[in-house]
Amino acid sequence: MNNMPNMQPGAQNMPPNMQNGFMGQQPGMQMGQMGQMGPQPMQPGMQMGQMGAQQMMRPPKQPMSPAKKKKIILIVSIVSSLVVVGIVLAIVLPMVLRVDYSSAYSVAKELQPKIYDIYQSYDCENVVYYVDSDYIEMKSYNEYITGCINLFSSGADELVSKLGNTDGVKRSSEIGAQFDKFNNEYMAISAGNVEELEHKLSLWQARHNFVVAAGDLNYSSTDAEFTTAANYLINSGNDSLKAYGEGWLELKIATAAAYRAYDNASWSDYSAYQALRDTYNKKREELDDWIAINKPDINEIAPLDFNDTYKMYTEFGNLYDLIMDTYELNYNFGSEDCYEYLGEVECY
Repeated sequence: MNNMPNMQPGAQNMPPNMQNGFMGQQPGMQMGQMGQMGPQPMQPGMQMGQMGAQQMMRPPKQPMSPAKKKKIILIVSIVSSLVVVGIVLAIVLPMVLRVDYSSAYSVAKELQPKIYDIYQSYDCENVVYYVDSDYIEMKSYNEYITGCINLFSSGADELVSKLGNTDGVKRSSEIGAQFDKFNNEYMAISAGNVEELEHKLSLWQARHNFVVAAGDLNYSSTDAEFTTAANYLINSGNDSLKAYGEGWLELKIATAAAYRAYDNASWSDYSAYQALRDTYNKKREELDDWIAINKPDINEIAPLDFNDTYKMYTEFGNLYDLIMDTYELNYNFGSEDCYEYLGEVECY
């Protein structure tokens, strides 16, 4: 009887865990324990709908005040503007800060042969060297004057000024310092500008003309001849030279008169002859002493210094090399200022 099959309806078709008790109840499990498998019971005192009520009791979100909204918009606008400005500066600033050395190189290259001519020419130096030489004819000395003026009126002054105003000279401290060294030497030689140089050279010319004219005279010369010589100084336009010319003329005429009186005296009256000779000697001594004290220094009246053109030329050479080397490193490709080959640049 114990081997009889379970004849409950459908039992044979139930899964094993359903065959022993209700809904798979394990042996020993009480019916009350079934509830523990479902939802936990509500806490004491909690009413239905309290959780939803808590959510419903939250205060509504306040709308943003206009002032705060305006402040946020302003901050966003400022930040956006700064970003835009930063981008623009990143693009434009390198272009603005970039120094263009092409104009400095171009002007220096044009100036180079003129500086060389000043250095090589002896016209200006001869003006200084022969100013008191009466064996150099007026014509030759005047040619030195003209040649010297031509050296500086050929555009050298304008190019030196133009070079000093180029971007490369003004914005490069190294090139600017070297330009100042050259310009100081150039200004000492050129007297600052062509007009000033011409004025100074005219005074040197007046001085030399006087020396030559006076050198051709003697005590038998006429007063008119002495006056002609003195007028080179008197009409020079310089007060110092004028005063010297007038003083020289007065003493020279007096000395020449004393000489002529002595020279024409008769030996028959020896005492009178001796007196005239003494007078002449006294006048001549007075003239010599006066000249020694009052002879003007033309280089103080119109300073010129053409003896150190080598230093000027050397300083320009240093400047030109510096500009050239700097331009090679900052070259404007396509400008055809210098020789270009495979990205390499060589200026000359």
